[in-house]
Amino acid sequence: MITSLKKLFSTEPAVTRVLETKEPLELATAALLLELARSDFSESDQEVEAIKHVLQRRFGLQDEALNALVEDATRRADTAVSLHEFTHRLNRELPEDDKLHIVEMLWRVSHADGRIDKHEEHLIQRIAGLLHISDRDRVRLKLKVVVGD
Repeated sequence: MITSLKKLFSTEPAVTRVLETKEPLELATAALLLELARSDFSESDQEVEAIKHVLQRRFGLQDEALNALVEDATRRADTAVSLHEFTHRLNRELPEDDKLHIVEMLWRVSHADGRIDKHEEHLIQRIAGLLHISDRDRVRLKLKVVVGD
């Protein structure tokens, strides 16, 4: 009962409650990747394929589950107000290694078409900052992707 009263009289802004929505971490990751692909105002086929590839590799999804995840993430990204909706929970619940892997996935998608657009680079910088990834690690991961493993 006390918990119910605290919720009723909570002074937390509504946005915080939205951020607490429990959606799968895979969905938040996929939505960030889709936002990245859109950031240069064109989704190339190479980027879409790269998104599917990194998601399938990271989460071990079969084709049907992968397609459903991408469809759900597309709808979720279409209705998103900010990146915080995706990064807040990822930042809170994932260890640093998993967050670093997300940043690497972002670089891989960005570089899938053979170049990294300035809008994509800026978005990766913002997402990495929201995930509390250092500039050093962000750049290291970029070089890992661009120069090769």
